[in-house]
Amino acid sequence: MESLNNKFILTKIISLVLVGVFFLSACNVPAQPTADLDDAVEKAMQTLQAQSTQQAFETLVAQLTQVAQESPTSAVEDTATLAPPTATPTQVPPTATSLPPTATAVPPTATRIPPTATPIPCNLARFEKDVTVPDGTTMAPGEGFIKTWRLSNIGTCTWTTDYDLVFVTGTAMSAAAGIDLPRSVAPGDSIDLSVAMVAPTTAGEYTSYWMLRTGSGARFGVGKDGLSSIWVKIKVVATTGEVYSFANKACEATWSSGSTNPLPCPGSESNVTSGYVLIKNEPYREDGGKENEIGLITRPNNAADGRITGIYPSFLVQNGDKFRTTVNCEYNSPNCNVHFELKYRIGSGAVQSLFTRHEKYEGGYQFVEVDLSPLAGKNVTFILEVRNGTSSSDNKALWIRPSIWR
Repeated sequence: MESLNNKFILTKIISLVLVGVFFLSACNVPAQPTADLDDAVEKAMQTLQAQSTQQAFETLVAQLTQVAQESPTSAVEDTATLAPPTATPTQVPPTATSLPPTATAVPPTATRIPPTATPIPCNLARFEKDVTVPDGTTMAPGEGFIKTWRLSNIGTCTWTTDYDLVFVTGTAMSAAAGIDLPRSVAPGDSIDLSVAMVAPTTAGEYTSYWMLRTGSGARFGVGKDGLSSIWVKIKVVATTGEVYSFANKACEATWSSGSTNPLPCPGSESNVTSGYVLIKNEPYREDGGKENEIGLITRPNNAADGRITGIYPSFLVQNGDKFRTTVNCEYNSPNCNVHFELKYRIGSGAVQSLFTRHEKYEGGYQFVEVDLSPLAGKNVTFILEVRNGTSSSDNKALWIRPSIWR
């Protein structure tokens, strides 16, 4: 429709121009025939139309575009006025408009900020394991035991021998208020710390809490903040019959011989020179019979004055308690000649003897029973000892079921 309007306008303009040219030429040139004039007009129109149509068209499009941008509604109405009613609309391709490229947002590069390191405390411990007496261990009333914890130093300061393991709260169970560290513990190192205790005489569940203490008196322990305690938890059960087995508890004792201190427990039968302690279920008696009770073999070192000694944790004796055992030499020990002895000590007092028996390899054995009632109400440290007699070879002393009975 716009093309038809443009052509119509241009035709009028060209006609007017030619008319003016015609009149001017009429004044200066001789008259031409009408046919020549018509041909000239036609050719002039074609030339002018060819040259002007494109220019006019581009000018018109530019004008219409500007009008459309300023007032779209007015431009449409004006165009509709110019268009003949019967004109067929012709699609005009839109003029390409150069648009600026769309900017792509580039996210800033994240800068990784390292976390602030948490300073390691000077004094901090980590609990590794219960070496002895795990939580919930059943004890007889008054039974003595040694509790051992394994701790690691995960702080930055060395634990010196000025440091202590101290009782904090709960039930002390007859333990000392504080235990000196036996050696220094550098950061990253571990140590086993032991406390001798005695189970209460009343049935029930008991817990004892402990922490470490610096030389200046500051307490610390385990956990993230170093403020948590370690503990021992036991269950005391009232019972009668056998209440303490020296054979089953043998490795809770501290063993030594005339040449070696301490001795390992259990030891080895090949350690004749230093002596040894062994636990045997169903050992063979001196008479060759197989025993159906547990046995404790204690062999002194093989010197003329050789001996072997086991010091047990404290035990709270009650009225009527009795120590019982059967002593003899282990089978196939023809040169065995030994002295058995049960000793005791209360606190830091003097060591005293409860009984002594001499035994040699002659095919027999001796039953022993000792009334402990005179020691009732006291925490007693019992000591088993065997000494060489007239011989230092084959001295495999056999205690059959050494126990305290109630």
